[in-house]
Amino acid sequence: MSKAESAILPLAESRTAPSPASPQNPSPTSPPLDNLDISDADVIIQSCDLVDFRIHRRTLAMSSPFFDDMFSLPQPQTSDKEIVDGLPVVRLPEDAEVLSGLITMLYPIPSRLPNTYDKALMLLATTQKYEMVSLQSRIRGEIQTRTFPTLTGLETFRSYAISSSGQLPSEAEKLARLTLEFPMTFEYLCDELPSFKGWALRELVGFRKRCRDNIVSCFESFLKLDQPSFNIWIPCASGYCNYCGRNLYGSNATGSSPPWLTQLFQTYINESREAFSKPLFNPQSIRDLYLSALKDHINSSSNCRSCGRAMPSPCCNSCSKVHSLEGEKFCKELTDRLTVALSEVCTSYIFLRNRRSLILPSGTRYAAWI
Repeated sequence: MSKAESAILPLAESRTAPSPASPQNPSPTSPPLDNLDISDADVIIQSCDLVDFRIHRRTLAMSSPFFDDMFSLPQPQTSDKEIVDGLPVVRLPEDAEVLSGLITMLYPIPSRLPNTYDKALMLLATTQKYEMVSLQSRIRGEIQTRTFPTLTGLETFRSYAISSSGQLPSEAEKLARLTLEFPMTFEYLCDELPSFKGWALRELVGFRKRCRDNIVSCFESFLKLDQPSFNIWIPCASGYCNYCGRNLYGSNATGSSPPWLTQLFQTYINESREAFSKPLFNPQSIRDLYLSALKDHINSSSNCRSCGRAMPSPCCNSCSKVHSLEGEKFCKELTDRLTVALSEVCTSYIFLRNRRSLILPSGTRYAAWI
């Protein structure tokens, strides 16, 4: 065990004449994880859940311009409550798990990355808040190599709220896209709403609207099957009545829209418009939906719209042939276009390195980004 590591031990604070605990005046509690204690520490930082960590001012100051500025300023006279064993106490709003992870990264000892993704994001946001730039790449690296439990819908929204308020634009962008896989209603988000900044919730609503509009527009473009590279379809061979001979679909030209395919696209145009009460359409699912609709079409029977007589349900040779020749290419084109439609949408905020500052691009009307 190294000297630095052996100097970090569980901290057992002994306080004289502690005041009775109450909801307004809670007493320090033993945390579920070890605290850090350095025997020659010259400052104590205290978490929001009243866990004390003894560390060196110089270590904090070297890692953070925020703390460097704070320790360089003249300090006001402190009360007895702000002194423990002769050391000043600095109270921070982060909890013990986050501060423990932060401090272990300041010393040459094994780091303690939190076990959940949202807590790991809190740690990363803390380094952004206190301008600890040198730690951010290390934390991001550990997050990427760690396998976290799969995020639930509410955990995804919570993580987005943390990354947006913590000025972590790359994480916020990624999580904003993940939220599209879940509904976004007040009923669904009820318990997580307090964790959102007002502007962050508004931005996420605007992002979802823009994604919805792009998906709907993309599906509407699929209805124009007379344009390359969608002009591969011809009228269904089973589209002629065996009794009266009428063409059920009214077209013989290449590029005609088979009704089953048009209906498929129209269904998801309508569903995509309900982008808040339901998850947004996933481009990767279009292939399976297309194949299912094609299978149902081939195996279905119908009635003639002219004479009303029931028609047998032979295999639709024309649709089967088009699919065998061009089906996979067609599916890939659908998937690629839908994927591009979503990827073209980005979150609109731009973070500055100045603490807690947020701007929109100059010359941009705010309403255009909502």
